[in-house]
Parts: sequence; C-alpha cells; structure tokens
Amino acid sequence: MHRFIALLKCVSKPYLGFSLIVLLAGCATPPLPPQAPSAASPSKTELSIFSINDFHGHIQPKSPVPLSPRLPDPQSGELKAQAAGGVAYLATVLDTLRSQRKNQVFVAAGDLVGASPQMSSLLKDEPTVSALGQLGLAASSLGNHDLDAGLPELLRKTRGECPSTGCAWPEFKGASFPFLAANMFETETGKRVLPSHMLKDIAGFKVAFVGAVTRDVPKVTIPKSIVGLRFADEADTLNALVPELRAAGAQVLVAIMHEGAMYNGGANDPSYACPGLQGRGVDIAKRLDPAYAIIISGHTHQAYTCKIDGRLMVQAGSFGGWLTESRLTLDATGKVLDAQAINHPVLQGVYAPNPAFVALVARAAALTTAARNKPVADLTRGATRMATAPFGDTTLGNLVADSHLAFAKKRGAVDIGITNSGGIRADLTVEPGRTTTLSDLFAIQPFTNELIALTLTGAQLQELIRRQLNSRRANGPATLQVSHNLRYQWSQAPGAEPVLESVTVDGKPLDLTHDYRIVANNFTAEGGNDLNMMKQGRDRVVVGMDIDAFEEWLRENPKAMDQIEPGRLVRK
Repeated sequence: MHRFIALLKCVSKPYLGFSLIVLLAGCATPPLPPQAPSAASPSKTELSIFSINDFHGHIQPKSPVPLSPRLPDPQSGELKAQAAGGVAYLATVLDTLRSQRKNQVFVAAGDLVGASPQMSSLLKDEPTVSALGQLGLAASSLGNHDLDAGLPELLRKTRGECPSTGCAWPEFKGASFPFLAANMFETETGKRVLPSHMLKDIAGFKVAFVGAVTRDVPKVTIPKSIVGLRFADEADTLNALVPELRAAGAQVLVAIMHEGAMYNGGANDPSYACPGLQGRGVDIAKRLDPAYAIIISGHTHQAYTCKIDGRLMVQAGSFGGWLTESRLTLDATGKVLDAQAINHPVLQGVYAPNPAFVALVARAAALTTAARNKPVADLTRGATRMATAPFGDTTLGNLVADSHLAFAKKRGAVDIGITNSGGIRADLTVEPGRTTTLSDLFAIQPFTNELIALTLTGAQLQELIRRQLNSRRANGPATLQVSHNLRYQWSQAPGAEPVLESVTVDGKPLDLTHDYRIVANNFTAEGGNDLNMMKQGRDRVVVGMDIDAFEEWLRENPKAMDQIEPGRLVRK
C-alpha cells in the first residue's frame, strides 16, 4: 500500500477524477482510465488535447538517451533516472491514451526540428517530419530552432519538396501538419509568412489552435536564418486575433506558444499552484485575452501543469520524454467548465515500442551508420554542462572552448576561445570499453556552426563580460564558457547587480588598450543572446566548423579531459 501511494505521488501527482498513472511490475503499459461516457453528462463534453514541445529530432531511443526523469522504479518503487522518449515509445503512449479518449487531438509547441541528434540531422530532419505526421500531429506552433536552416528550408520540408539531388529521406512527402506563427511577419510587406491558426471540428465544436513563436527569435537564432522577418509580441498578436477567430465561428480558443516558464517543481502539480513559476511565459499568460482556454507552451524545456489566474499553462519537457494531456470539460456552447492536465512520462521500461516506428528509426539508423559511428577517441571520463557553485564554468563548456581555441590557433593567431552555454546541448557521457564517436560529439554540438575569429579591445572584452553577467536567467547569469587562459571573478550582493572583480588572460590582468583575437561560433559572434558587443569585432575570418574543432581536439588530445576542471569563472 505504501508503495502504491508513493508511485501515485511521485509519478503523476494525480487529482480526483482524472488520469492516474500506476507503474505496475510487469505491465507493458500502465492502466489509464477511460473517458466517462457522454450519456452520463449529456450537456457536457470532454476534449483531450495531447501535446509535446521541443522534440528536436529525437526519434531515436538512445545514444544519447534524450531524457531520464527521476521516477519510481516499476518493481522497487525506488526513485531513479529512467530512460524516456523515442518516437516508437511516444507512439505507444499516444495510441494507448487515444484508445480511451473519445474526443482528442495531438498538437505541438514548436522546435520539432533543429539542434537534432545526428541520426535525424544528417537526413535534414526529414525522418522526424515524416514520423510526426504518422503520429497524427494536427498542428505545431513555429519554434526558433525550426528556423535554424532558414525559412526556405522549413518551407521545403512542409511542402515535401526535394532538391535536385533528391531528398535525404526516401519517398519524403513533407509535413502533413501546418506550422503556425501568428506573430512572424515579412519585414518589407508586413504580411504573415505562415498561417496564424488552424480551425478544427472536434466533437461538434469548432476549435481554433493559434500559434506563436517567441518574439526573442532574433536573440536566439543566427541572423542569416531570419533575414527579412519580424517577430511581434506574442500576447498582443494573439489578442488582436480574437475577433477574427470568433467571426470564423471558433468556440474554443487554444494558444500554442513557443515560449514558456522556468519551474523547479515536479512535472505535475495537483494544485496547479506551481510556486516559483517565473519567466516570459508567465507575463504573456497574464496579458492574454481570457478567450483563450488554455496555453500550451514550449521553449524552456520544462515539464509543468500550472494555472495562471485560473487558466491552464502546460509544457511537456523536451525530446518526447513527456506527453501532456490537457482535458477540457465543455458545455453545449463550448464554454470551458473545467480544465485539468497531466504530464505522462514516456518510459521505455514501461511501454512497448510501436513496431512501425521501430522500423522507421532502424531505417534512419542504417542510412547514417557510417557517419554516426565514426570513432573519435577512447576517453577515461565524461564531462557535464551543468555548473556548480561557486563556479560559472562547466567541465564540458571548458572542453568545448578549449577545442575552439586549439583549432583556431592552428589556423592563425588567436588568443581566447569562448562559447555560449546554450549551444552545448547534451553531456559527454563515457562508457567503459566504448569508444566515443562522432555521434556523441554531435549531440553536444548539433548546430554545425562556423567558428569566427575576430578582434576586440580589452575594454570591449571587459564590457562583454559585464553584460553577460547581467543577463537575467532563472538560475543566475548566462555565463559564457571560456578557454583555459581566460579567467575572471565576480561578486553579487543579494538584490544587487553582479560586480566584475577581476579578469586575467594568460595569467596577466586584462589590458584594456590591447587587441585580443577571439574565436567564437557564428551565433555568438553575430550577437546572439544579447551579446551585441560581439558585433563590434573587427577583422572577421571563418576558421572552420565547431564540430570539426571538437573532434580534432579530442582525437589529438585525449588527455584534454584532465585539464577541464571548473574554476575559470568564480563567484566570490
């Protein structure tokens, strides 16, 4: 009995009258309650909206494992990390839930592709687009990473067009679902580039799914990928659409938004209070017209079920490791009487994978085997992208920055290497007896960014460091990761701005009048993440690709793992 109660609390944190996920030993799939018969409440209708976000091409179930939430072990009840995600397992969860929900639809909140593992990326994310279509995805909001390869490439994928050399994925047919972006406009004409919404008849109701991408796309996307595009405020844009949607007969309005919140609580909060929830998504929710019944969010890779001013805002983590089910109870006019939600973990140890999608992944694997399995080095230890107090640097960030510097030094005079923390997408995991492959490195650096060498004065570099220390994130400054020869210390009193205490290069104090040659990826070099000081860099030269630098450094210097301990950036 105690084990049963623990499972309920830790896995689903359920509420009365809604889904209870019970992980029973030996079950292929956990039991899920059927939808109440409509005959019991003839004046009420229940609508289930299934959603994912930030899938990022993670069709494969492992190498790397996309997500490992800490949940009760099905047999022991012990809390531990469990493998989750993979499109074949997601398909099974969807099928299981759909079979028990009379009125349902499946949507997504953006970043379906881009920053993808090598298996999907090498095939231009075409297998991911195909797989999501086969899952019955009805619509997705646009995400910033969906634009990584540029708008023309995204439109090519949606239309199923192939270049003269042919599509990477045999018999690619394109997306069977629309990308929605109400707040993305052509700068020159002011016209929308993608549809703002989709109307869908469900259970006799006309439901409008309205999409928005984060207005911060210019801050988090390489400029050349979004030339000629403008991004408006999410809430203002969606609010302005309400009269048009009502005129079109929409009874239920659903916001699908690639912007979200930061939350340190569990994936499910039965009270929906979500104490500590913060971020732009919260501000947008507070300003959004009450006509929107629910907000399906993304971008922050968090899993939560929360209510803001009484309205549901949900998110399904990332990489297909969670599936959100939001259940709306409607009266005969489409008015929302009740709204509940739960995040279902897509656990590989609980569900059996769908055979059709197992075959799809196997096909993608076969087409990319040679590239993915290319051996790089036999490493004795891994590295993490997570910082621990009082450090602002990480072992993996240090390793990547060192690789950029070493690569660039071979090709010209360069003094310092830097990289953005957000460009490092996974930890480097080393398994005894297994050679680290190119696929492992690609999971960490999936953008194939160019490395740019540029010149800043010491004063400009100092100002760059000051500004990134003042960048506001939920867990502190979004510190740049730096090569071994750059070190700095900062302090911060409670409620005050950070103060830069000291900066050294090669053990000497930073010379404000000296020119320093810096290598960074093109996202950072072009001012991404509000690093506008980088735009002032002079004498720009492309020196290669970030993934090539990473591979070369580890291949030639396996002892680099012994030189990456944190301590380059220290909070005093």
